[in-house]
Amino acid sequence: MNDKAAPEIRRATVNGVSLAYYDWPGERGPLLCIPHITGHKGTFAALAASLSPRYRILSLDLRGRCDSDKPAEGYGFAYHARDIIAFADALGIKEFSLVGHSFGATTSVYTASLQPGRVKSLILMDGGADPKAETLRSMYPTIQRLNKVWGSMDEYIEKQRSVPWHMPWTMALENSLREEMEVFNDDSVRAKSSAAAIERDLDIHFWENVWFHLSSIQCPTLFLRPSQGLAGESGHVYSVVEAMNLVKQIRNCRYEKVDGGNHYTFLMQDNPPVVPYIEKFLKDVLA
Repeated sequence: MNDKAAPEIRRATVNGVSLAYYDWPGERGPLLCIPHITGHKGTFAALAASLSPRYRILSLDLRGRCDSDKPAEGYGFAYHARDIIAFADALGIKEFSLVGHSFGATTSVYTASLQPGRVKSLILMDGGADPKAETLRSMYPTIQRLNKVWGSMDEYIEKQRSVPWHMPWTMALENSLREEMEVFNDDSVRAKSSAAAIERDLDIHFWENVWFHLSSIQCPTLFLRPSQGLAGESGHVYSVVEAMNLVKQIRNCRYEKVDGGNHYTFLMQDNPPVVPYIEKFLKDVLA
């Protein structure tokens, strides 16, 4: 991995909300990265270190997450898509590629379907359409962990080491987990992201259907599915049949199975195994 520290946090005010982001400079792109439902801009640090400076990488904290503002309202895919387009406008970016992970991939599909003239290519990392209702329901306990106060950062990190889906454990994953936490004067820590805001997104998710948007995608698309589930062989966000159905509904979409990680760790590793697939795809479609 190209070992670069994350750049300084930058901010853009869009739709009355201050959004935090990272900007890794690069010659081509830009690639605008949208994280998973409880994720943040730092989840793309290892990917950015591998792709920059060949590509400019912009990674964003959605509203309600990490260092961005946390308004009481304005959630759901329509609001996030509106923020993404306004963010690009604020930076003077007319066209861009979207790189979405999980919920971020589904948000990216929604955005690309409504603004086809702005999105040059689309990379979907184990997301892009609504999972089953039971999968959505299983996310609520994960969101509630954001309210928990831990005695110290070390205590928090030690607990995360024992989580089954945090395998393999790497410094990239640990750095991402550390960045999502706020440290108080007594050394206790709590997640920066708002559980209430993210729960609002999840509540609305049950009433949205992004599957209908897939056939509207006009740009070249890459769908990446990890070989490992969240529980080893099981616990995939999409079954093989569901993943292939998603891919078939997009007119120009490649499907790749990625070895060496699960839903989270195939992105958050020191050398993310998604990188070769992304590099080949971008070389082909952005030539």
